[in-house]
Amino acid sequence: MSPVLLRLRATLVALAGILAVALICRSVNASATIAAMALLLAVLLSGTYTQFAQAAVASLAAALCLDYFFIPPVGSINVRDLEGWSALAAFLVASLVATNLSQRLRRQRDQLLAQHREAERLHAFSRAMLFSEAQDVRRAIVNKCIELFDYREVALLESATGEVHRSPVDSQISEDALRRVALYGTLERNTATGVTIAPIALGNHIFGSLGLCGVDLPQSTIEGLSYTAAVGLAHAQAQDAGSRAEAVRKSEELKSVMIDALAHDLKTPLTAIDAATTMLLDPVGVEAQQRRELLDVIHEEARGLRRIMNEAIHLARIDAAKMRLEREAVNARDLVDEAVRALGERAGSHLIETDIPLNTASVLADRELIVQALKQLLDNAIKYSPSRARVMVSASEAPNGMVLISVRDQGPGLTELEQRHVFEKFYRGNQGRSAVQGTGMGLAIAKEIVEAHGGSANVESQVGQGSRFTIALPAAPVLADVEPQHA
Repeated sequence: MSPVLLRLRATLVALAGILAVALICRSVNASATIAAMALLLAVLLSGTYTQFAQAAVASLAAALCLDYFFIPPVGSINVRDLEGWSALAAFLVASLVATNLSQRLRRQRDQLLAQHREAERLHAFSRAMLFSEAQDVRRAIVNKCIELFDYREVALLESATGEVHRSPVDSQISEDALRRVALYGTLERNTATGVTIAPIALGNHIFGSLGLCGVDLPQSTIEGLSYTAAVGLAHAQAQDAGSRAEAVRKSEELKSVMIDALAHDLKTPLTAIDAATTMLLDPVGVEAQQRRELLDVIHEEARGLRRIMNEAIHLARIDAAKMRLEREAVNARDLVDEAVRALGERAGSHLIETDIPLNTASVLADRELIVQALKQLLDNAIKYSPSRARVMVSASEAPNGMVLISVRDQGPGLTELEQRHVFEKFYRGNQGRSAVQGTGMGLAIAKEIVEAHGGSANVESQVGQGSRFTIALPAAPVLADVEPQHA
């Protein structure tokens, strides 16, 4: 219904109400004073729910009804004496003043309610900024402006990055206007398109601009929106800066730890190689058998050095996210067999037994990388188990569509604290730091590879009873047999 028809209906309802009150008072033979009070109450009531123009018409109608029904001569709109005119004028003035006061109170009430609603929406908007992660603040600003303030389109320009975040509709908000407001810090309104662009600023620092389209809110509300968005962006940028600083610090710490670990683990084999080569360079008194043993020492230590360097390079590639997975359906038993062969002579120092049922589901994985992960688990079990001890490798299917491959050793076991840190880079258990050579990279490499496949790695251990390391990998989908079709 159009506004004109709504106002006309309100006027007719008010007039009908005034007439009804007058007729009721007339039917009960009420005095002019009582009728005037009743009609004044009716005028106040109509002023509460209508605009001033409708209430003024109701006041005039009430004065006419009072004259017609209650002021002599009754039954005509004709006042003969000064007293009647005075009463009628006093009633009309009182009704108009009362109507004006009622309208003023109504406007104040409406303003208070509107301010309360705006305050609630701004509070919800600020809470969204407060509880959003740094990477989600920009999208939260756009979404919450639409959700809480009913804007049709919203666009956010962040000056620090130059990026524009928009609502998912065809926007009428010009990017040039966003950049102009962000540059000069002045609010722009376009009444023709209904677009308002406000600077996002805290003090003298401008973080960007906020474009709003669809609702004409008061400037105070828009300023509150832009200020809250500025606080959110400032908090997000501070978090981003802190994250970058923490990443740099961790990177430097990682480099330092890696260099220390490599220096420590390279020292022993290099010392052995240096001693062996010194003796070989001075062959006086070196028998053929001893020469062979020295060459074996050099060969074994060189292989150890190559293994350490390969682990370091592999871990660096993982940290740099350079892994490219070439997934295929691979049998779990084949993976274990390849990992054992990759260990070479190291596998011969222990009894490696497998318990993998023939019907175990295949895994969907990159063969080379998973063999590398299993090799690290087996190498870890060999390092920490006594010579000729048994290392058990088993596989089973889990109900969640994963294949579990476990490696159990007979080592010293891990405490609860060590179990929480055993997959961290360069971490080595207290009992293995001096007795076992290594950099502490093997289990970290295995865990990174498995998680890159969407799997997980965990350990179960008791001190003095060995440990069982388990990796979970996605099972390969089973292709249904297709029956041959006959012509």
